[in-house]
Amino acid sequence: MSTHAQPLSASEQNKHLVHRWFEEVWNQGNTGVIAELFAPDCVLHEGGLQIRGPQEFERFHDSLREQFSDIRVTSGVSLSEGDLVSLRWTVDCRDKTSGKNLTATGISIVRIKDGRFVEAWQNWDQAGVAAQLSA
Repeated sequence: MSTHAQPLSASEQNKHLVHRWFEEVWNQGNTGVIAELFAPDCVLHEGGLQIRGPQEFERFHDSLREQFSDIRVTSGVSLSEGDLVSLRWTVDCRDKTSGKNLTATGISIVRIKDGRFVEAWQNWDQAGVAAQLSA
């Protein structure tokens, strides 16, 4: 019986990158990871928005940080097939204007090539957040 760890499959490596993204970029606020993982020509389809490249994503990230504090993303189910990883997540945060604690769920799908994100799609419960803010 071998005690050596088996190398991770490409699918597991890709899942690890997506989990790392949420942990380091959102939970730890490490914006250096954005340029490392978000390829220069990557496009994030965020609802009606299209965020292109790491610099635009940094501005998007910073705008959310201006609006919300105490951001904590918890990863849920992740699935991987080919070059795609899908991750269901939950975010807990505080709205800086109202001081209200908020919870939202979302799903991200990321296409990965050579260890970097090259395209992503994201949907989250904006209506649920609006209802929490108006309550």
